Parts: sequence; structure tokens; C-alpha cells
Amino acid sequence: MTFVSQLKLYIPKFLTQKKTIALFFALVVLFCAFFVVVYRPLGLLNPPLPLSMLSNRFYTLVLVFSGLVVFTVSRRLLYIVHRRVDMSLSSYLIWIAVEFLFLVVSLTAIAWWLNENEDLGFFYLSGRVTLVIVTLLTMPYIVTALIFLLQQKRIEIASLTSQLKENASQSDPSARDSVVQFYDKGNRLVFVTKRSNVLYIEAADNYTVIHYISGDKEDSLVLHNSLKSIAETFSSQGMVRCHRGYLVNLDNVKYVRKEKDGLVLEIAYCDRLIPVSKTYAEEVVMQFAK
Repeated sequence: MTFVSQLKLYIPKFLTQKKTIALFFALVVLFCAFFVVVYRPLGLLNPPLPLSMLSNRFYTLVLVFSGLVVFTVSRRLLYIVHRRVDMSLSSYLIWIAVEFLFLVVSLTAIAWWLNENEDLGFFYLSGRVTLVIVTLLTMPYIVTALIFLLQQKRIEIASLTSQLKENASQSDPSARDSVVQFYDKGNRLVFVTKRSNVLYIEAADNYTVIHYISGDKEDSLVLHNSLKSIAETFSSQGMVRCHRGYLVNLDNVKYVRKEKDGLVLEIAYCDRLIPVSKTYAEEVVMQFAK
């Protein structure tokens, strides 16, 4: 997977997780407190006109509190939307841009109302407000980006470790069967089993159904994740996409058979026939023949 593909796949998931949103909000609050109490860069949070100490503090607190309210509502809506719809990287960037624009307009309107000075133009205040927002959000975004890169490095290390274990297992028949871990959209671990237990995985709207062997019978588990994401995660572990709605474990395919509507796969243990679409037919046959 290319670096750009990784960004498109993992960034929306990472940034829309509840813990990531909570961390980002905590960082924003921390930097707001720092800039209000300790250091005001370039006097950005100072009112455009001299005010009394009490009015100055009130002006600053109202702007900061209003910005935090707008930001909280936006990120809460973002979390709700992402749980219902898979967001792409471009969709997320558009959301952030609209959020930023709304912050600028709403806080500029509040600053203009608080100053009650007709000589100060709306665009003048909007420039000051924009600088404040950029200053307050820059460090939280940088810290969040560093955490994301660290997490991706951990994923790469875990993937390499898994590949090494799989190679060792293939070269040593006595080695233990490799283990597969299934995560939901929030990157929470939901299900762990041996790879040989997985029969096939079926798409169901924004969910997937994992069909596996439990004891001596077939069982299933509903997972809140997309089939595309699971296919990309387990593409190197014998899991092959054979259809828009199916992912199969080739180790548990009894045979590939051609019928009038195309190829079908018969799955062991459950005798289920899984269709193979023309898009994936060549890849499935090639992988099955190995």
C-alpha cells in the first residue's frame, strides 16, 4: 500500500476516534489557558481598544468559551457522522475547512458586538480572530500528527512481526497456526481467532459478518467495519476478495467450480457456495493454484 493510500485509509479513522477527539480538545483547552493566562502572542487576544481589567478578562473569556463551544459541537457532529458514514480524507478536510470558517465568522461577530465600535471593520476583526484561531490550533494539530505517525510506525512494526511469524509458520509445519485480530471502526479489538478458523467474511452495509469455525460447527460475528478495510488488512494472510460482498480464506475453500453464471467457491465445513465476480476471478484462481 502506498503512503498516499495509507493516509486516505487511516487518517479519517484516526482523527474521528473518540479518544483522538478528546485528546485534541484537551490540547486546545490547554493552549487556550496558556495563551490567556501566561502568554499572549503578539497581543492577539487583547481587545482592539483599551478596556478596563474586568472588561478585558470578560472579552477574552467570552471569545475563548464561544470558540470552545463551536469546536465541541463540530467535533461531536463529526464523530456521529463518521459512525454512520465512512468518511474519506477529502470529506474530513472539507469538514475541517468549514469548521474553521464557521469559527472565524462566529467569533468575529462576537468580537465586533463586544467592542461596540463602529470604526472597527468586520474584516479587520476577522483578520485578528483568524490569527488567534491559527495560533491556538497549530500546536494541537502538530501534536496530533506526531501521535498519528507514531501509531502508524507501531502498526508497521506489528505488521512486519506478523509477516515474520507467518513465514516461520509456513517453513515449519509444526509451528502454531497464526492468529488474526479483528478491529472495529474505532480501532477497538473485537475478535481474535486462528486464521484457519475463518471461513469467509460477508459485507452487510456498514458492517461485516465473520463466519468462522467454533468447535465443530460454524458460527458468526457481526463487526462494525467495512469489508474493504478488512480485505486490505488481511490481504497477505490468505484472505482473498472474490466478490464485492465477500472475502474468503483460501485455506478453507474446497474447490473452484465454473457454472453458467461464473465461478463459485465451495467453503469447507459449511458447504456454502460463494460467487466469484469477473473482477476478482483471475486473482482468485491464481491464488488458489499456489
